[in-house]
Amino acid sequence: MKRLAGLAFALAIVLGPQTGAAMDDVSRIQIYVTPYYNSDGPAIAVGPYSAGLASRDSKQFVTTVHTMKKHWMALRFYELYAAAIRLYDLGYRNESVYWFYTAQYRGRQLAVLMDQDRLGSMGSPGFELYHAQDAFFQLAGPYVNGYAFGDPDALLRVVRRVQSENRTVGNLASLYPGVAFVDKSQWAAQNDRLNSGMNKLADALTTQKDAIRQQRQQTGADAKFGRLTSKDLPG
Repeated sequence: MKRLAGLAFALAIVLGPQTGAAMDDVSRIQIYVTPYYNSDGPAIAVGPYSAGLASRDSKQFVTTVHTMKKHWMALRFYELYAAAIRLYDLGYRNESVYWFYTAQYRGRQLAVLMDQDRLGSMGSPGFELYHAQDAFFQLAGPYVNGYAFGDPDALLRVVRRVQSENRTVGNLASLYPGVAFVDKSQWAAQNDRLNSGMNKLADALTTQKDAIRQQRQQTGADAKFGRLTSKDLPG
């Protein structure tokens, strides 16, 4: 039963409702998450890295990505998501998977550590961030996971890397001003549960590769994403 649950968890991520006919062109992630990202343009508003991430100049884009890497542990989830999407669009898809899973982790980390009774309403920092992290995952996830699950071994390495790099919680109050959090005494335990939860996915990627492959073939995910390639990020 545990193995079946792990498979269900994995397939729910990669074979979500948006992997159907609506995703005709899977080589580019076409989404809109206000106010951070609009694929038309693209228009990006995630802080100081916005212009570089949106740039059509490949050198400027790559330089921006490397600058972000130097400040890796201080990146907010929406900065990571925006970079992951652009990396995917520009053909750096293996790199994109790592950025996406880091963004997903940090977005969920923020969500579980927020004080749910003090999220506020539309326009409040907590409310907006809580829904933004979910929107990025729901909208961009089918694209990135559609590609990533084509190579379970590579995805497993990403999952383990993200787990390893996020075993502690950063200074969220500084990263997300105006957000109300649960008491800091709860942070470590909550993050441990979040981190351990990725073991279900890791288990499915390890033990059920054939089942995942068969499901991808049956749903058409393999045909849609199997033709996509990836290039190495310069530098």
